[in-house]
Amino acid sequence: MTDPNTGPAHADDPTDTIAALAADLEHLSHIVTSLTTTGTAKSTAPQLQPPPRPWCWPKMPHARKADRLGELGDWLTQVLFGWPTAQRAIQPCWPRHWDVIEEISMLYCTWKTAYLWEGATAGDAAEHLDRWLPNALERIEIRLRPCSQNHQPDGPRRDDTAIIVAVQDELRWL
Repeated sequence: MTDPNTGPAHADDPTDTIAALAADLEHLSHIVTSLTTTGTAKSTAPQLQPPPRPWCWPKMPHARKADRLGELGDWLTQVLFGWPTAQRAIQPCWPRHWDVIEEISMLYCTWKTAYLWEGATAGDAAEHLDRWLPNALERIEIRLRPCSQNHQPDGPRRDDTAIIVAVQDELRWL
């Protein structure tokens, strides 16, 4: 390209200036073509699926509520109850408290976004662990405090399958 400080070799000759500018234009044209081709290749690449969406319990049919409740119960047993604070905060009666189900659903959604979504980053996992998990567990513990009868010591993971199945059956009867 033309050096802006010195200009073309013969600054007095307009033909040289036009030739230099034509060369610059050709060079810029190649750059634009390269960028356009690269941009097109990116746009035809497979797009990531959007992150998981939260569930809307009030609009959900009862049979689907039963299925989703089972999914939450499995996730609690297999993943969340790995944290002793989660076992202490989430009392066995949680399937009977829809506000708690909403909290657990939100927590499940943030977990899926952080660990299962293809577009997840370390920041998503850090946000889940540092922001969502402790705050949700604190709210759940406060909400279920009246339901707790005694301290549940750290021990093997709790399995709430029996009560979940009972609530699922009730939902399916509705």
